[in-house]
Amino acid sequence: MICHNGNFIESELESNRGFLFGDGFFESMRFFKNRILFEELHKKRIQESASLLQLDCDDSLIEQIISDIHHLCKENNLLNHARVRLSIYRVGGRLYASNSNEINYLITASELESFYQFSDKGTSLGIFEDQLKSPGKYSCIKSLSSQLYVMASIYAQQNNFDEVVILNHEGNCIEGNTSNLFLIKDDSIVTPPITDGCVDGVFRNYLIDLLQKENYNVKIESISHDRIANADELFFCNAIKGIRWTQSIEGNNYQNKKTKDIY
Repeated sequence: MICHNGNFIESELESNRGFLFGDGFFESMRFFKNRILFEELHKKRIQESASLLQLDCDDSLIEQIISDIHHLCKENNLLNHARVRLSIYRVGGRLYASNSNEINYLITASELESFYQFSDKGTSLGIFEDQLKSPGKYSCIKSLSSQLYVMASIYAQQNNFDEVVILNHEGNCIEGNTSNLFLIKDDSIVTPPITDGCVDGVFRNYLIDLLQKENYNVKIESISHDRIANADELFFCNAIKGIRWTQSIEGNNYQNKKTKDIY
């Protein structure tokens, strides 16, 4: 029995490592017309994230999870446009060291109004400087320990920004609070390397591969504050919202012509 808000109840929260320690990761997916977009890329990232965290999640279990996603969306009548969140956390004890690497998983699904759209109005952008993100072995995953992104999102909300840029320990711009970052300067399309600390986004990987196949000049390089200020265009992307162009940041206004062509 535990005490929750003054109520004494039976619960498994006291042994839920996702709740206690953020010991796990999550995956956000877009469900569209009875399929998961970029399904193979999502499965690859689930497998790689589980391996990094030493979680037991083999191919057969991933296939079961994919099947459960389809079943949940069908049960909730969300076959056309849905946001799916998969949370995976370690089974084990109530201390830092676990006695198991097996997993539990939780899947939720909610309705999305429409498919990807290119807005006539770009996003307003700010810089989040309250906390820097350190690159490392685990910085590429979407960890259940997401306090940095929560606080960055609160900062964006309080300052009427649509997105804010996350900085790493060297002050480089590595990503947004919800999306991966790209800039366009002349004929080059630039996005930060994973080694700078950004999340290894599914849409990011899809877009890099697509642009390279279409013979765009794609560069994976660190992005300084000066490069942001002097860019021709900026855009963010993720698997849920697709591509969103930036209209302004710190008094700098941006175009969207090439971003629109990419979209």
